[in-house]
Amino acid sequence: MLSIFPCWRRLLPALLVSLPLNAWCQSPPPDSLDQRLAAAPDSARLRLLLADGEALRRTSPDRALQRAQAAVRLARQQHLLAPEITARLLQGRLYNALGQHSEAAAQLHAAQRLAQTSRDTLSLATAYLLLGTTYKNLQQYAPSLQYAQQARRYYARAVRQGRPEARRGVAVSYNNSGTVYLEQQQYLLAMADFQQALRQGRALGDSGVVVLALYNLGAIALQTKQAAAAERYYRQTLAIDQQQGNPQGQAESWLNLGDARLQLKRHRDAEQAYGAALRLARQVEARPLIRVIYDGFASLYEATGRYQDALRWRTRFQNLNDSLYQAEAAEQVTEMRTKYETEQKDAQNRLLRQQKQLQQAQLRTQQQVIRRRNTQLLTGLALAGLLAAVGWLLYTRNRLRQQVAFAQERQLLERQRAAAVLEAEENERRRIGSDLHDSVGQLLTAAKLNLHALGQQLGPRLDGQQVLLDNAVATVDESFREVRGISHNLMPTALLRRGLAAAVRDFLDKLPSDNGLRVEVQAYGLDDIRLLPTVESVLFRVIQELMQNIIKHAQATDVTLQLVRGADDLTVTVEDNGRGFDPGALASDEGIGLRNVVTRMAYLGGQAHFDAVPGRGTTVTLEVPLQVAAVVD
Repeated sequence: MLSIFPCWRRLLPALLVSLPLNAWCQSPPPDSLDQRLAAAPDSARLRLLLADGEALRRTSPDRALQRAQAAVRLARQQHLLAPEITARLLQGRLYNALGQHSEAAAQLHAAQRLAQTSRDTLSLATAYLLLGTTYKNLQQYAPSLQYAQQARRYYARAVRQGRPEARRGVAVSYNNSGTVYLEQQQYLLAMADFQQALRQGRALGDSGVVVLALYNLGAIALQTKQAAAAERYYRQTLAIDQQQGNPQGQAESWLNLGDARLQLKRHRDAEQAYGAALRLARQVEARPLIRVIYDGFASLYEATGRYQDALRWRTRFQNLNDSLYQAEAAEQVTEMRTKYETEQKDAQNRLLRQQKQLQQAQLRTQQQVIRRRNTQLLTGLALAGLLAAVGWLLYTRNRLRQQVAFAQERQLLERQRAAAVLEAEENERRRIGSDLHDSVGQLLTAAKLNLHALGQQLGPRLDGQQVLLDNAVATVDESFREVRGISHNLMPTALLRRGLAAAVRDFLDKLPSDNGLRVEVQAYGLDDIRLLPTVESVLFRVIQELMQNIIKHAQATDVTLQLVRGADDLTVTVEDNGRGFDPGALASDEGIGLRNVVTRMAYLGGQAHFDAVPGRGTTVTLEVPLQVAAVVD
């Protein structure tokens, strides 16, 4: 059993190791982070955010990420490139720790661009180093290797620029590029980079870089069946961990020594190494490491034919593995049990095994039949559900189409009814106007002529009754003018002959001049054209209604009436300076005229807008689309 898990468990955190980012991260860990941030002035808040984020990075990455994000926002507000680079690098490391590698790549690329802009060689090298780690986590090995090599070049440049702390970055970059080669099983290239990292780590006196390189070299030796070389590497890591008093590191070194000795078939030495690893791992309560040690014991006893002991350790491994991860070793436990029972009951167990295999084959056959039937059933149900859904959609669509058609037909009937009512109303107005003009008007004319003739015949015999006769003639004249005015209002000649604008001007000119009302008419785009007769008639009646309301109720002194033909619509605006009103407060019997206006505009497909406030006058805007108010040549 070649357990290289501890090696890789040590390697992954090391890939995230980089140089101290810069002076912005050198503050000591805070005692009460939130209180310090709340009390800090703006000048110190950015430094505290970065220091707190670094302090929380390993113990509380979520809170550390919040600090880093706040630091980015504050640095951008203050236009400070250096702390923004530091904060984005910290975000990249935190996102990697949380397994959100795509988000880490986005932050690190941003830091890379900022470092290039500011010509910060050391920060740029750190960004490339962390990008190499990120793309390795994403299993994109080509860019990962390129970024690790870029980091090495920029760290070397920083060293030449007088930054000796960048030497460690060069060594770490060799470790990182070596792990990329190792992932791709390019052992010679990986070994060359790890050897270079080992030499530079020893030259720097950096035990962390040295241990990391030795672990990686040991992993290559185990994978290439060079167990003796692996044992030498792991003896060196053990010595360093013992010197530093690192029990977890010692446990991992003993575990890897056990793997190397097992490969060398030095079973007693391997057993002692696993025992030392187990004692240290239990001391630090490293349960994932204990799980791997159990696996080592099981593999050792399986290799030596001690199947009962192998079964016991495999069972321990299985129980612990179930509590930490998933049940990965159930099949191995069954296999160990079968081997143990085979030694005790050879012939009987062979027969039982054959029967079991036959039963399993039959069970698999039955399961396949059941799965096939279940698949067919599910397919049928899915198809039926799909057909039902399609049918329901078709039914709903057809019903909706019928509702739309019914609504359109109802609207058409309502418009036709409104048109018929308005047409009948207009025809009745014309008939009454014509009757008044032709009959009553003629009778009044005849009466006037008879009174004149009577006055001429009586002459001097009137004896003071001339005043009565003159009053009678004047009354007949006034009646004739009143009948003529009513007739013209009911059937405006100007509307029939000259169009809407001229009819409106003529109507307003005939308003009484003694009411103190001044009316200004403005018409644009209507002087030389005619609209459909129905449109002109309806708009004329609406304007009449509005003017009558102004005269009766508004107490206005000035009225402005505009008729404007635009590109898409015809707009009529009537504005007065009267006392105004509240449209929402009108009783049902007080707003009949306004409702008539709205109804007539709806018939034309248009709208009426009332802008009225008590004490501030009233503005009425009428809008008719031009496709309705078509122009007649």
